[in-house]
Amino acid sequence: MTKTKWILIVLGVMDLPLIVIHYTDYTLLVLKSTGYVIPMIINLIVLTVIGFRAKLPIPSNLPKVWTIAGLFLFIPILLFHGFMVLLMGYSHTKIDSPYDQQSLVIEYRHFTLGETTYSYNFYKTTFGLLGKQLEDQSVSFIVRDRGLQSGGPDAEEALGLGNEEWLTANSVRFHTWDGLEDIYLDSSQAVFEADEAQNIEEAIEQFMDKAEENESDQTISVNGNTLTIRYDVASDQEWIDVANNNGAGPIPAQQCSRVVPNEERGYYMLEECAHQ
Repeated sequence: MTKTKWILIVLGVMDLPLIVIHYTDYTLLVLKSTGYVIPMIINLIVLTVIGFRAKLPIPSNLPKVWTIAGLFLFIPILLFHGFMVLLMGYSHTKIDSPYDQQSLVIEYRHFTLGETTYSYNFYKTTFGLLGKQLEDQSVSFIVRDRGLQSGGPDAEEALGLGNEEWLTANSVRFHTWDGLEDIYLDSSQAVFEADEAQNIEEAIEQFMDKAEENESDQTISVNGNTLTIRYDVASDQEWIDVANNNGAGPIPAQQCSRVVPNEERGYYMLEECAHQ
């Protein structure tokens, strides 16, 4: 077997895993910052050298013609890919699990144009070389009042890196500038939590409807707090009692006028509250 064939085999052994990985949910973490620029350059150099050094029968210039044609096609693709990698400008960091099982790689960037948009993708990894992207768990939010131009947080501070909590071996909670974000390394757990969140949302909507209809003594429990509808017929006044078990809930015991959705933030709020 000639040296050229050996080189082509080695090149194929390098390219085949990259192609297979590209069409799966996995990615080589060592290539995340540069994309496929380095493998593409290696292919370009090797194939160019082989094309110009090839010794084939007449017409003898055919390998060079094909090589030049390939360069005209391949170089623009390489430049475009490199430009896209540079334009996206993602940075990467890794946080290790205290359970010594797996780690979470975070891919992040920010874009400022009057307001700052922060974007994050997450990959779980065991050995730090191969990562699996956590589908449907990417996070993106906008900081309008205190973006980078006005001394606001950078992308790591906005996500709350350094203050994250490993709730379990497969879940991490970030205290972001836009509220709490839970990332699940086990996709089945993420689906379960999403279903549970949907059920809670439907229950809150039903509770709000009952409050509008003055259905007294209807209750709902959310995140350790119990909300109870109260209605006084004599004064035609309706309110909501908020109680918890010895301060275990995230908000104190109080009385509020109503529950309303905050569509911009994506959660529900208690309005016009007063401590008992």
